[in-house]
Amino acid sequence: MAEIMDKLTNSEAMGFIDKVAEPFKNLPHLPKGIVEFFVNIAPWLAIIGAVLGLIAGPVVGLVGTFGTLLSLNPMVLITTVVTVVVTLANSVLLFMAFNPLKNREMKGWVLLFWSQVLGIISSVMTIVTGGYSSVIGIVIATLIGFYILFEMRPFYGIVLKVVEKAKKATK
Repeated sequence: MAEIMDKLTNSEAMGFIDKVAEPFKNLPHLPKGIVEFFVNIAPWLAIIGAVLGLIAGPVVGLVGTFGTLLSLNPMVLITTVVTVVVTLANSVLLFMAFNPLKNREMKGWVLLFWSQVLGIISSVMTIVTGGYSSVIGIVIATLIGFYILFEMRPFYGIVLKVVEKAKKATK
């Protein structure tokens, strides 16, 4: 798990996060009380999402396998495998985020960010493989998700040692 955290918080990853944050910097900010509410419920939403993902992953796998057998369409199998892997990986990230989010550590926020990215990947895969998703809905959900996430970012004050090392290395 430490290797995963190192990859998600190395200087390249943190640079990517900062680039994604750029368009959201000059947007109007939410009232502090609302952001504080999101920060307080984030660990609990993460653990609920993780548990639901652990349940949904295998269910999607079974349904997708059955669908592949009925349709004889290999694309259904590919979509199923990718969806199951992404769902389970997302669950792992959310489980890993729970305690750091409760402790308001930046590590928890970073894990939420990468969970959001996995959700986008899953949504794009659904569209690419002919699934029933609205591109406009996915774009709107992504923008709102990142907006709220970046509003929450300043509330996570305990910065990762890896992040500090990355900033020193770039100077």
